[in-house]
Amino acid sequence: MESSAVDKAKEKSEKAKVRRWILKAVEDVKDKKGATVHNIQNFLDSKQDEIANRQEWKLILKKLLDSGHLTMKDGRRYAINKSRKTSGKEKKKSTPNKAAKKVTKKPKVSVKKT
Repeated sequence: MESSAVDKAKEKSEKAKVRRWILKAVEDVKDKKGATVHNIQNFLDSKQDEIANRQEWKLILKKLLDSGHLTMKDGRRYAINKSRKTSGKEKKKSTPNKAAKKVTKKPKVSVKKT
């Protein structure tokens, strides 16, 4: 039972490694048009022998396309999808909100004892 868990973990780490390599291959292409399948295969083979002959890297490539990490250009080139959205964080102000506001003192109320 333990060996199957170890095998699954090893397979996951292998897929993650191939996924990172595919993204790196697309990122490292000097041509602004994007990376072809041939460029990705050459990069994978430079990292590990015979890895481009396995079919799993094509499935990983398809998952990257489906998830939106990669986009297809001209029907055969792959490019990294750069999100146009901001991260949701606003620009930091130079002064914190409390320092920008004037601090007003509350009037003292005295209670007389009778």
